[in-house]
Amino acid sequence: MASLPPEIKRVLLGLSGMEEEWAALDAAIELADRLQAELATLFIEDADLLRASLLPCVREVGRSSAQSRQLEFDQLQRAFKVAATEAEQRLRRHAEARALRFSFQVMRGRPVPQLLDLADRLDLILLPPPGWMRRRPPPHRPVVVFYDASAATEPALAMAAALARSAGAPLHVLIAADDEAALRQGAAQARAHAPDLSLTVERAGDLAGQTNRQAASALVLQVADDIDAAAIDRMRNRLHCDLLVLR
Repeated sequence: MASLPPEIKRVLLGLSGMEEEWAALDAAIELADRLQAELATLFIEDADLLRASLLPCVREVGRSSAQSRQLEFDQLQRAFKVAATEAEQRLRRHAEARALRFSFQVMRGRPVPQLLDLADRLDLILLPPPGWMRRRPPPHRPVVVFYDASAATEPALAMAAALARSAGAPLHVLIAADDEAALRQGAAQARAHAPDLSLTVERAGDLAGQTNRQAASALVLQVADDIDAAAIDRMRNRLHCDLLVLR
């Protein structure tokens, strides 16, 4: 039976100063508490945005006023500093209330590549969708996992099964299969790992699209050391739910 992987040491979360990210921080705190893992929160000043602010043609549009104005480098740096302070205070307040081990670090770069570079083996990365893409799933929506029926992706299957079990939710498995025989074999292996769960399967294709159609609560994905960070970022930008990446 799949169980919560006890070897997960850290949950990594990247923040960039958007108000919509508080839901992701709360989810990361809940996940780290459940795993009894350290929560490493990285406030990442978006290097691309900072470079863009040096260009005279780049303007920002106010959320409430809808007025455009020049995007200024110094103003953006100050905004990052204020947002980082607020994020650290919120993290400290909620983590200390749960006696959770945590760390907070400010750095500059591109969020997804930075997180993937910093992650070690036995780390779990939480990549929230962009704020405008996030959908609040109904209760007990499935946890989705990509599984290729190999030992390499069994930790992801175990993690997804444990999350589904703790939430009283079904598990939906996207199986890499060339034909129906391989799909049936992968489904049998997945059910052997989680015999107590309501489990459905389909052949893996467009992972983001398939996950969104399930109105899933999360997609769990195991990645190799040579993972294409740009591909992961593109997937995250299409998802309506959190992407949990295991190294």
